[in-house]
Amino acid sequence: MLNMKRLSFILCSIFLFTAHIAAQNGAQISADELTYNFGTIAEADGPASHTFEIKNTGDGPLVITRVTASCGCTQPEWTKEPIAPGKTGNVKVTYNPKGRPGPFYKTVSIFSNGKKGSYTLAIKGNVTPKPLIPLMIFPYSIGDLKMQTKTILYSSVRPDETLGEKINVKNEGKTTLTIRQGKVPHYLTVEIRPTQLAPDEVGEITLLFDAKAVKRKGRVTTEIPLTIESIGQKKEVDGKIHVAANIIDNFGKLTAAEKAQAPVAQLSGTLLDFGKLPEKGGFIPLIGGKVTGTVEVTNTGKSPLIIHSFTCDDERIDISGGKKELKPGTTATFKISVRPKEIKTKLEALVNIVCNDPNGPVRLVKVTAEK
Repeated sequence: MLNMKRLSFILCSIFLFTAHIAAQNGAQISADELTYNFGTIAEADGPASHTFEIKNTGDGPLVITRVTASCGCTQPEWTKEPIAPGKTGNVKVTYNPKGRPGPFYKTVSIFSNGKKGSYTLAIKGNVTPKPLIPLMIFPYSIGDLKMQTKTILYSSVRPDETLGEKINVKNEGKTTLTIRQGKVPHYLTVEIRPTQLAPDEVGEITLLFDAKAVKRKGRVTTEIPLTIESIGQKKEVDGKIHVAANIIDNFGKLTAAEKAQAPVAQLSGTLLDFGKLPEKGGFIPLIGGKVTGTVEVTNTGKSPLIIHSFTCDDERIDISGGKKELKPGTTATFKISVRPKEIKTKLEALVNIVCNDPNGPVRLVKVTAEK
């Protein structure tokens, strides 16, 4: 009887100890505030930042794997080291008000082991516009239509996201301008407000990029054709807005076990400098009129690495070789070539690599050369 009682006591103790350990095996994320109000900020003052304090209220180390923003105008930074139970880290959110006068509300999503899915924080406020200085605010032009930019870049977009962007424009001519938009891909929605601009009037061109409608991952580039007509002068000028987006995998659905088995992309380098390019007939021979360098990609992870795209937007650069899929432990060699005759003074371009590495889905290789 005594042995039975002792056995029951031991079994009960083991059960309670196991339950206690299990209860202490989880991180919990919390923040000192969910929404921060900047109040009124001036566009002329530049980017504004706020730091959210993140606390681990659980019993295990809290690891923030990534933080994403709802807009390219919002840049997050966060504590990379594990946060011990009861300790704090931070997420710094910087908002760039340039070209965005008026009220704003932006969100950042924190992905960690402390909450299934994401933990959302927000910033809001109101931006007072700075005086319009044509040469500074509108450095680009199509005829008399001055523009903030002629290039829109979505650095990373999940397949289910729709992201917007805006370009402010101004008529610096002496007659009313009509802005006409040409044909664009089905995944891009463009709205011009207003379509007619009186002299010195400011308008805007808004874009919506629907990644789901693209139906593929990797880098996507396209153009928005514009025709600018000066009313009364029968004068038309054509131009383009360049749009680029890197569509990545949705890594938010990965479990901890899946992340541990994920592929890892390792590059042989992130700078390819050709130096001074050889002249035709010079000492260094040209093969097919090109000079060529290589970048190696090695999969040091535990599952296949998919290269969704390995491209450069600069048409003076050719890319060949490589593979679309790399098994663990294998390497692919990509050739990057330039034609010296097409480089007039200096070359600075970026090669964009989009892959299924959750810790680095978009990689950049800078390519430089001098004539």
